[in-house]
Amino acid sequence: MRIVSYGPHDAERAGIHTDRGIVDLSAALQAAGEPPTTELIRLLERPQWRAVLDRAESSSKNLPVIDPATIRLGAPVPVPRKLMIAGANTFSHLKEAEPLLGKVEPPRQPMVLAKASSSVCGPRDDIILPPQTRKLDYEVELGVVIGKRAHRISESQVRDHIAGFMTTNDVSARDVQLAEHEANSFYRVHYLGKSFDTFAPCGPAMVTPDEFVWGRPFSLVTKVNGAVRQSSDTSDLIYGIEALVAYISCYMTLLPGDVIQTGSPAGVAFFMSPQAFLQDGDVVRCEIEGVGVIENRVRHEVL
Repeated sequence: MRIVSYGPHDAERAGIHTDRGIVDLSAALQAAGEPPTTELIRLLERPQWRAVLDRAESSSKNLPVIDPATIRLGAPVPVPRKLMIAGANTFSHLKEAEPLLGKVEPPRQPMVLAKASSSVCGPRDDIILPPQTRKLDYEVELGVVIGKRAHRISESQVRDHIAGFMTTNDVSARDVQLAEHEANSFYRVHYLGKSFDTFAPCGPAMVTPDEFVWGRPFSLVTKVNGAVRQSSDTSDLIYGIEALVAYISCYMTLLPGDVIQTGSPAGVAFFMSPQAFLQDGDVVRCEIEGVGVIENRVRHEVL
């Protein structure tokens, strides 16, 4: 099943994306005799949310639908409780860093970074290029949405705690992230460099795991103005979905609606020669097999 959000920014409503179009989730829940909600997170908080969602989908056959082409799509989880990133988590990304950094060994444990939840935007929203950066970069990543409270779970338990997957773009201001204004690289500020508004496009839907063969790799592709920049699949991950979720759950409680971006393959602008950072007017298209496409235009911030 595919769950979307739609409507104006800060006023999105959750919907079920069916073959006919988008059915409002709240209306579908009411048709199934369930308490309504307009927010995916509130649905995920229900202990039997998947069974409730199935009943809502089955009861939605005669409800009106919305053509997704005629309305703004928001991020499936417009305001995640936590938005985390697995940094340096693909073999190809480490390999592409070697000409600049020398031999790079895989991290002994996952490198977990974070973004502000306010950086989230929709799958077709503009990416705003702020005046603080001249080095705007992209990273296609599989986004994992947590569907059940998880604390110190094992890798074998992870599958039961995942609500679904999204295509995400971990946008970064590299000069801010790497604190190029400082003489000492010790003062890196990953969080700020990744947390500008619109630096986390997500979508187009949260796709539930039953649509996939568990363990089969998903292909990931990024195009900038139609030219392929990144092309790989999730077998490139150093730490896979189960390892990442279980690891993070040992350090913090994961809650329904938390999002984990799992890592990006080679092809980022920072390691290209010459570097090819995003500019005003560029169109960035990120696609993950079976999950969907997000496509965002870059535009200068209007001050």
